[in-house]
Amino acid sequence: MYHGTPRADAAALERQLRLVSMAFPVVSLDEMTQGKKASRPRVALTFDDGLRNNVEVAYPILKKLGLTATFFVCPGLIDRGQWLWNHEARQRLLTLRSAALGEVAESVGAPAEVEAFVEWMKTLDIARRREVEAKIRDATPGFEPTDGQRHEFDLAGWTELKSLDPDVVTIGSHTMTHPILTSLTAEETDAEMRESRFALESRLEREVSLFCYPNGNLNDGALASARRYYRSAVTVEPGTVQKEADPHQLPRFAAHPRGMKRLARRMVFG
Repeated sequence: MYHGTPRADAAALERQLRLVSMAFPVVSLDEMTQGKKASRPRVALTFDDGLRNNVEVAYPILKKLGLTATFFVCPGLIDRGQWLWNHEARQRLLTLRSAALGEVAESVGAPAEVEAFVEWMKTLDIARRREVEAKIRDATPGFEPTDGQRHEFDLAGWTELKSLDPDVVTIGSHTMTHPILTSLTAEETDAEMRESRFALESRLEREVSLFCYPNGNLNDGALASARRYYRSAVTVEPGTVQKEADPHQLPRFAAHPRGMKRLARRMVFG
C-alpha cells in the first residue's frame, strides 16, 4: 500500500520495487484474489488516492520494471479539481502560528496540534467535519498552494488516467470524495461507492471492480456496499492474503519508498 510518490522519492521507489519484484512475483490485485493456487507467495501493488505524482513518478517506474499495480481514485474530487479533504486541512493548519492554531482548535473543540487535529476530524460525522473545514478555510484566507504542494497533493486528471496502459495500471474506486465511510449513513455510503464506480467506468471506458476503503474505515454498511458493487476491496489492516481471506476485507502492508527495511520485515514476518 503506497500513497504519494513525489519526485524526491523516485530513485528510492525504483530500488524498492526492483527488490520486491526480485523476491516475489508481482501480480495484479485481481489475480491475487482469484483463489488460484500459487507455487510461491505473490505481491500485488496498490497506490491510494489517485495523486498526479503516481502518474508522473510511479507509472514510468512500473513500466520500466514490467510491473503492474492498482491506482485507487476519487472521481468526484477530480471533477471539482480538489485535494483530499485531509490534505487540504493539514496544509492550511500548518500555515497558522501557534496562537492562531490554538484559537481555531478551541473554537471547534479540537486538539491544538496539527496531526492530532486532523485525526480528530476523522472521527466526526460528515456534516460536522465540513463545518470544521469551513472554519479552517476562514482562518486561512490567504492560503495558496506552492508548486511543491501541488506536486505532492494534486490529483491526476481524466486525460492522465485515460492515458495509463491498462496492462500496467488497473483503476480502482476510492469513493467519490474520500469521506470516512463510518461517518456516513448507510444510504450516503452506498451512494459514494456506487456512483464512484459508475463515474469511473463512464469516464475511463474500462471496468472498475476493485475498491479501497478511505482511511481503512468500514462498517456493516460499507462492507455490504462493497460486496454489492465490487469484486474485491482492500483495507489498511496489515497482513498477508490467505486462501480463506474475505475478498472484500483484504489486508495490506503499508509501504514507503524510504522504508525498505521496515517493509521487508513486515513481508517476511507478517
